Formats: sequence, structure tokens, C-alpha cells
Amino acid sequence: MIDLTINQEQLQRTIERAKEKNIIIPTFEQMKNPELIPDKIKDSLKNIGLWDINSYNLFRITWKNEPKKKRRAI
Repeated sequence: MIDLTINQEQLQRTIERAKEKNIIIPTFEQMKNPELIPDKIKDSLKNIGLWDINSYNLFRITWKNEPKKKRRAI
């Protein structure tokens, strides 16, 4: 059986590391109800590609944004 006990010490270190790296992660409530996501983050997502490595993409878990045209290499 999987142990789902939360290691509070590890959780606190993870939170501190995310703050240091300016990593913003959606809450479970925001993932269930995307309308709770701040407009600032929604606006930022317009300039972040679906496959870009950016923690803001975690806010897209519950919905799809309209596709963007791919950039062409010259």
C-alpha cells in the first residue's frame, strides 16, 4: 500500500525552494475552478506556449487554450 503521509519538513523545504525560484503552482481549488485563477496569470499564459517549460502551464491542467501559430525558423 502507498504511504500518503505528508512529510512536513520536506514540504516546507519544497515550498521555500519554489519561492526562491519564483515558481507559482496552482492550488487544487484553482485546478477545479479555473475562474479562480488571477487575471495576471491568465494574461501571462497568452504569451507562453503549450509546450514551454514554465510553471504557469500547470494552470492549464483543466482547460485548453486556443492553439497558437508555430513560429517558423528562417
